[in-house]
Amino acid sequence: MTDDLFDAPSGPRPGAAPARKCRRHMYAVDGLTEIDSFDGQPVCARCGKVKDATTSKRNKNNGKRGRSDELRVARILGGNKLGQLGLPWDVEIPGYLRVQCKQLDTWPSIAKVIEWLDAIPGGHELRAVTLADTPGAGGRTRRLIVMDLEEYARWHGKA
Repeated sequence: MTDDLFDAPSGPRPGAAPARKCRRHMYAVDGLTEIDSFDGQPVCARCGKVKDATTSKRNKNNGKRGRSDELRVARILGGNKLGQLGLPWDVEIPGYLRVQCKQLDTWPSIAKVIEWLDAIPGGHELRAVTLADTPGAGGRTRRLIVMDLEEYARWHGKA
């Protein structure tokens, strides 16, 4: 008899769930974690993914830009910034308005704006999406606010 019968299978068992991906990668910090590197680049200790410096920087900058846009909109409207809570809205004026803030390089389709608007749960408050393009010539940013007409008319229209 051979020992092959008693060896563990080489891959995942049939029907098993796929391996989980990292939600947040854990890359090596000098002297804190023993970890492999691939051509001098850090590798995630959990899943083995090689860190891409360009993507990391782009994601960090986009996050900063989005958070600063939320703060600007909250100050303009006189509301509270809630973007850090992970809600479908980023700015709230309690009892009146909930706003999702977006700062984009190009203007989105109207279907995408409606999708963002519908993600905010309906209730007594108005729902809105603010759109800001990146600064162009002269450093001026153009901001738009999109609302559902029926909801707006319920608050401000003639009875």
